[in-house]
Amino acid sequence: MARAKRTARAEARRRNRAVTEPELDADLETTEGPSAARGARPPAGRSETTPARAGVFDALRTSIHRANVREDLAALPTLVTNKALWLPILLIAVTAIAVATIGRTNIAVNFATTYFLELPAIGAVFLAGFLAPRASWLLGIIVGLASAIGYTVLLYGAPASLYPPELFKSLPGPADSSQLSVQAFVVSPILGSLFAAAAAWYRRFLRLSNPNRSRQAAPPRRGDGRTRASNGSQKAGARR
Repeated sequence: MARAKRTARAEARRRNRAVTEPELDADLETTEGPSAARGARPPAGRSETTPARAGVFDALRTSIHRANVREDLAALPTLVTNKALWLPILLIAVTAIAVATIGRTNIAVNFATTYFLELPAIGAVFLAGFLAPRASWLLGIIVGLASAIGYTVLLYGAPASLYPPELFKSLPGPADSSQLSVQAFVVSPILGSLFAAAAAWYRRFLRLSNPNRSRQAAPPRRGDGRTRASNGSQKAGARR
């Protein structure tokens, strides 16, 4: 008797679900659309944690940050060993040595001098700002000062290699050298700070406008043990 009662109750529950579930599905499809009736499962190839891609104007506005001067100055000792600082300074030093030894008549050396030594050393400061984890404006000032030092050393120590007669009509005199040196030390840090901050802004803009670039591809999902076990039992039943 007890077994017959349980069977009757189970049959009644199945009939109730068969009657009520189609009505619930129909209500979901009419009120929230077909996708809500299927569940909140994300599309294939896209996880729930995937960052949404921002629009161009939203990315432009969001990527603008105000400089935290006090915090950036406090974090400067931790940035000394960062490649955003030592890599541009290393390129400036290598360029200065190449100018003094090879001369600026070489195409590669002339290109490096334009972007890593001469005012405003845009290549060095842009690299510092693009690689800086923070305080890009401060690293731009330091790299600008480094380029001014290298430029001044060559200006007084080897002006013929920095301004060869093949490229320029005449070499700068002592008054011209002093004026160029002062201009380098005054203008290079200012422009270096601005260009480095612009490079950091550009990096943030690229990250916001295309967040999938920095996201690694998710590994393929494996089935759980229950699925493998059920498949194994089905294969075993087929063999029998």
